[in-house]
Amino acid sequence: MQVMPRNLPIDAVLFDLDGTLLHTSPDIGNALNRALAENGFPLLAPGVAQTLIGGGSEILVDRALTLLGVEARPATLDLVLRRYETCYHQICRDGDQLTRLYPGAEATLDSLREMGLKLGVVTNKESRFVDPLMWRFGLQTWFDMVVDGDTRLPRKPDPEPLLHACEALGVNPAHTLFVGDSATDALAAQAAGMPMVCVSYGYSSDHPVSELPCLRVIDSISELTELIGGPSRKWRRATRIDHGIAAQEMQASQPN
Repeated sequence: MQVMPRNLPIDAVLFDLDGTLLHTSPDIGNALNRALAENGFPLLAPGVAQTLIGGGSEILVDRALTLLGVEARPATLDLVLRRYETCYHQICRDGDQLTRLYPGAEATLDSLREMGLKLGVVTNKESRFVDPLMWRFGLQTWFDMVVDGDTRLPRKPDPEPLLHACEALGVNPAHTLFVGDSATDALAAQAAGMPMVCVSYGYSSDHPVSELPCLRVIDSISELTELIGGPSRKWRRATRIDHGIAAQEMQASQPN
């Protein structure tokens, strides 16, 4: 197979899952509202669940209960969490779900493979949800490995999941691109010494993506093909996010 040329000095691309490759928030919101209703709590308005995603199921439910002003935790948290996980697992296995691949994902992954890049997924989502989604959308055919929330590592924004993925793929973090949608992703990439591209359509609620320290903000995952393998161009200046991390300039270098 002829390998397509690429501009960036990278050997691998790692992806976040929710809000980056898959639009999962409608199903997450439905499962969360079902769990809340069955425990006697008010429903969240449509779209609210999208602002709570990031960090795994327990953090999601905890944020929802905080938003609703619910007390009497951790007992309440455990009840709602267990019901949410059951409901969402059923949805993930169900063929009639609302989760969808973002437009252009399949063609983009094909192109990255043609460039000879190694591909991985790094997500805080638990494996019982990740596995059926990976199989349902055929993602396992593109990806060399998956680091999920059940791996015995700290979760993002800790850099360990990204560093673990690089070690497993045999690549240098500095020569690995991470694609994500949130401050959690940006902090993890920055701590790992890994360049990052942010998608504008994801689930970032704490910080606008324009304020995240990434090489480029893209409006479609399809833009990755040209960004990595298309005409050479300079990156925009990276900005900072609050968390005590100094702002820095990131500029792609040309391969020798």
